[in-house]
Amino acid sequence: MAKRILKLVLPLIILALAIAGAGYLRATKPGLTPKAPVEKVWPVSAVEAAPSDIKPELRVFGEIVAGREVEMRPLVAGRVVEAGPDFVEGGVLRRGDLLVAIDPFDYDAKVTDRTAALAEARAKLREIEAELKAYRTLLVRDREQVALRRRDVKRRESLVRGGITSEKTLDDARLILSEQQQKVTERKMGIERHKARLEQQRAVIERLEVEVRQARRDLEETRLTAPFDGFIIDVSTEIGKRVSEGDRVARLIDANRLEARFHLSNDQFGRLLQAGGYRDRPARVLWRIGGEAYSFDATIERIGGEIDPTSGGVDMFARIRASGTETSLRPGAFVEVYLSDRLYRDVVRLPESALHGNDVVYVAAEGRLVARRIELVLRVGNDVLVRGPFEPGDRVVTTRFPEIGPGLRVEIR
Repeated sequence: MAKRILKLVLPLIILALAIAGAGYLRATKPGLTPKAPVEKVWPVSAVEAAPSDIKPELRVFGEIVAGREVEMRPLVAGRVVEAGPDFVEGGVLRRGDLLVAIDPFDYDAKVTDRTAALAEARAKLREIEAELKAYRTLLVRDREQVALRRRDVKRRESLVRGGITSEKTLDDARLILSEQQQKVTERKMGIERHKARLEQQRAVIERLEVEVRQARRDLEETRLTAPFDGFIIDVSTEIGKRVSEGDRVARLIDANRLEARFHLSNDQFGRLLQAGGYRDRPARVLWRIGGEAYSFDATIERIGGEIDPTSGGVDMFARIRASGTETSLRPGAFVEVYLSDRLYRDVVRLPESALHGNDVVYVAAEGRLVARRIELVLRVGNDVLVRGPFEPGDRVVTTRFPEIGPGLRVEIR
């Protein structure tokens, strides 16, 4: 009986003890005190806002073009018998270097023929001059004879009036005088004819002199030479080929007149004009190739002949100063062109990341962000020029993050 009672009572005792222990633990547990939220501190970068006068450098892109190039064409026809050692695609020529030579045989023969004809014409001129001189001498003699015959006629007229001689002798004397006067007339006509022949022969000589000069020039033109230092491109002939007058054999680019052609927008061109104009303005041309950058000094010489109707901008040409046959720069190279912009007074240069919208930057003041409304003056590459109510020592935040706004707590690092 006692064992049965113990089996019934013992679980109840254990359950009561468990309930009592749980109550004790619940009554003695420590209380939880809520903590105040901690304000987040944003790490940022900043630059000091120091207003100053800035003349930025304007960067544009362009390409190298030939300021002068010519199509080399022979002025005479014939078979090419010689080519210069550098008459190849990309060859470098100095002024006076040979491109090609045309067979000179026919042109040399023409010089000899025209020279001989000129010598013959000059000999003929001397002959006519000698004849003219002789005619003039004979005219003097003929006039002397006329004077003598005229005196003889007068003497015979006196004799006839004195009855000393007959009328026949007077008539004979008059006839001789008339014949002598006719000789004088014929001599004058002969002189005039020789003068005309003299003028004709001189015209023949002038024409032959021109033909001789032309023949000699044609002979010289059988050798086509470079008119200036340059680079050969588009070679289109070779030894043995017959070329006609005016056929293009190659193109020659002037090595001393390479230019950078670049485009300026309407705004950029206007700023350049405000800064004193574009003519003779120095520029720097940068050619990046093979991981290296090569810099060339240049001078702006002119603008394009038309204004782009879509952008209002213009093409500009800057002549490379230190060019020449030794340079590796060639037309077609893509380049960067740097030139000084106008002067901007009392502006602050900031990284573009500091600008929010187009008119707000944030200043770190006593560990918190303060918005400052500014005026965007100019974008310069990855930077901006701004004006605003900056105070000495202001530091403008350049770090961007989505939550940025006035009053945020920041730490400049």
